[in-house]
Amino acid sequence: MEALLAQPGWTVRILTKNAAVADDFDLIKKYRDRVLVGISLTGTRDKEDILSVIEPNASPISERIAALKKAHRLGLRTYGMLCPLLPGVADAPKQIDTLVRLVKGCGAEEVFSEAVNPRGNGLVKTEEALRKGGFIAEAEAVSRVRQKVNWSPYVVGLIRNLQKAMRKHMSTRKLRFLLYPSGLLVEDLAKVEKDRAGVIWLGK
Repeated sequence: MEALLAQPGWTVRILTKNAAVADDFDLIKKYRDRVLVGISLTGTRDKEDILSVIEPNASPISERIAALKKAHRLGLRTYGMLCPLLPGVADAPKQIDTLVRLVKGCGAEEVFSEAVNPRGNGLVKTEEALRKGGFIAEAEAVSRVRQKVNWSPYVVGLIRNLQKAMRKHMSTRKLRFLLYPSGLLVEDLAKVEKDRAGVIWLGK
């Protein structure tokens, strides 16, 4: 980071799930106008036991939140990264509202999010970890969105819940929901097009 910031005019956007980023805040303070601090928040504190099962190598969510709050207290620039918001774990309106309020309180300049990717074996491993940890309902929810017929409406619901929370607490002008439209069912694509505030289309 020091090498990057030694270049005049260059900026750095940090994204991590490691609360140890706070160890670098003294350095970041020297370049506070050119560094944005983002800590991925994948759920609320009440879901910490579930998140520890599916993110065993990440800092506990409470420590990530504490690090983001500390960054704000120090006057550092921050942004929100709410991703991934897994079905059955962090996609409910109440949880998203809590997360949006949290990043607003930390001075977030923007709020990024996106739907979980149904391709590859990531969701398979997530489901396995949840079942092993005894979180059967959550495992079933994750399993369902591996199918396009279920993933597509999950995305629409996620967008709507984020838009609602952003309109209530911040502004959809600060929302950056990254979305590949190719995975959506025709009827769900039409729903998103009707209100695409904050949606950034990818691959178009």
